[in-house]
Amino acid sequence: MTQPAVAAPTDTVFPIPVVGVGWMDPPGLPTGGSMYLTASTDPATPGVTRFSNDRYCCVFIHWRNNSTGEAGLSYLGYPSVDAHTGSGAVVATVTVPTGQPGYPALMLLPGAGAWTVP
Repeated sequence: MTQPAVAAPTDTVFPIPVVGVGWMDPPGLPTGGSMYLTASTDPATPGVTRFSNDRYCCVFIHWRNNSTGEAGLSYLGYPSVDAHTGSGAVVATVTVPTGQPGYPALMLLPGAGAWTVP
């Protein structure tokens, strides 16, 4: 007897990276970088998206479930954060915080992506 097919977890790398510039104090020199986010889903945990990145860089993820109308904001430090996005078609934009006093940041390009949550 064969086992029924089971859907595997899915990773979706956002096609548009978030790009930002920050200043270190001291000496006040700019540092910049870009980062691609990954949205991971697993049929074993329906309605949940795990956001992750490959470096220490804090970002805000503004997500909306187009199937249910739910929306939310997740804060991603390192390495990952889970969000209860609900099942359906989800879209998101990624922005950088303005930074702490003495460590200002400037976003040059918001990141974006879309995926389906089981």
